[in-house]
Amino acid sequence: MANGNGGTPLIRVRDLRKDYVDGDLETPVLKGVSFGIEKGEFIAIMGPSGSGKSTLMHILGFLDHATEGMYEFDGKDVSRQSDDDLALMRRDRVGFVFQAFFLLPELSALDNVKLALAYHDISDRERDARAVEAIEAVGLGHRKDYSVTRISGGEKQRVAIARALVSKPAVIFADEPTGNLDSKSGGVVMEILEDLNEKGNTIILVTHEKETAEHANRIISMRDGVIEGDVTVQARKSAKGGMLNK
Repeated sequence: MANGNGGTPLIRVRDLRKDYVDGDLETPVLKGVSFGIEKGEFIAIMGPSGSGKSTLMHILGFLDHATEGMYEFDGKDVSRQSDDDLALMRRDRVGFVFQAFFLLPELSALDNVKLALAYHDISDRERDARAVEAIEAVGLGHRKDYSVTRISGGEKQRVAIARALVSKPAVIFADEPTGNLDSKSGGVVMEILEDLNEKGNTIILVTHEKETAEHANRIISMRDGVIEGDVTVQARKSAKGGMLNK
């Protein structure tokens, strides 16, 4: 999908800083980060351990506050929002996919997806319909009634993507989504994220792997709490058809 439309960026941060304080010890983690992300982009935030990429994702995903700086989301300054306001933003505007899946083993794939809608004011009928739509979007309609203990790691991650997708968020954050997968399963997961982006979803991928980052359209490289590169990926290999049609 083309990057943006020249309007107000979906995400804009300026001189974002984050310090962790433990007694008299103050550790700077983000040291003045500035960039914008347009609606419909597929961004990879890449860097080694300790670069600040996970801290940045937590701030962008309303899981943490910056120490200083400005953060605008969809034109609204959220830099100093209360924890309650951030919780509502997190529920309604973003979805998360984590390396460890975080699925409830006693539930079916479909019920794990429906959990993301537990606090939304919608009918049971709409909740069921949206969950089925989301799980079919990741090619797992035939596994929807399976316990997640009976499916593969790659399928677990696809359930997690469906769970992130079901609330129709403005952004899907994927934090090392292939980290626990073999190369084949990881490739399928990245193909799904590419396809979701082609359908208009904004994706922010956090990874330390260059090969994974190159599935995105743009790579923001971090090291030691600062941005050391921000480049567009000139050629992304987009799968046509692929596992979603199988």
